[in-house]
Amino acid sequence: MSTSETELQDTLAAYEKYLVDSGLSQVTITGYLGDIKQFASWLAGEGRTSLLAGTSQEIRRYCLQLVIAKAHTPATVNRRLQAIRKFFRFAVHTGLVDEDASLGIKLLPQPPSEGPRGLDRSEVERLLDAVRRGAPRLMKRDYAIVQLMLQTGIRVGELTKLKLCDISLFEDKRVLRVRGQEASQGREIPLNSSARKALGAYLDERVGSTNDHLFLSRKGEPLSVRSVQRLVNTYAQAAGLEDVSTYTLRQTYGQQMLRDTGDLSLVARLMGHKRLETAIKYILPGQEDLTEIAERSSLNVY
Repeated sequence: MSTSETELQDTLAAYEKYLVDSGLSQVTITGYLGDIKQFASWLAGEGRTSLLAGTSQEIRRYCLQLVIAKAHTPATVNRRLQAIRKFFRFAVHTGLVDEDASLGIKLLPQPPSEGPRGLDRSEVERLLDAVRRGAPRLMKRDYAIVQLMLQTGIRVGELTKLKLCDISLFEDKRVLRVRGQEASQGREIPLNSSARKALGAYLDERVGSTNDHLFLSRKGEPLSVRSVQRLVNTYAQAAGLEDVSTYTLRQTYGQQMLRDTGDLSLVARLMGHKRLETAIKYILPGQEDLTEIAERSSLNVY
């Protein structure tokens, strides 16, 4: 038996005694030990020779791996995280480590049982068709708004603050710039062909105004958040879609990007989330999505 394996067994034995002395039931103790052993195994796969050497960053990565690669529910991930928290409290209490690596790591939010609502392709097509059949005077503006929200996942509050200079349609850089309260908080989102075409058609029509906001009302004033929410609701109703809002369009983008890339960190960055845990709340894939991801896996070879 290697030194690291001996250390792990000794640590787990001491941890088990700590749990017993805490008055926990045998079922709870067995669960905690099993969860910690799985975390230790994952750490070993990451090149860590000691369970006690686990860092906050590694604990976060482990939890995210459980969601994305293992398709565990937030409830299961939170149970594992609680076990890790319990272990590091034990380690600090007994002097095995100086600091609790699990401090500051929040439990994952519990989404509704059926997951957040996002539109499928047929629903997106119905919504866009409803916009095309809208009032001719506003159609190109509204179509650009809906497409931009679907293709970038931008928040409605961010959309209403966009300026003309935030849109770049040049060949070498086709991006949407979303400003933050500070320069370091802003982000750039690539604009695909659907977003570019919709914006181009709207900008060709949007002439003569001295207002530098991107989206204007019929009076030439910046659109309000409420106006955008209302127009999305109106078109959704015309398309025969229920419970669709600007929030739904943002979720649709996030869920589709996660299906396409499988990279939660990338999706969180594009959507402007500082914490990956927040991104999970918005774009946690449903069971059908997870099944599809599993089928597309490069390891799916028989």
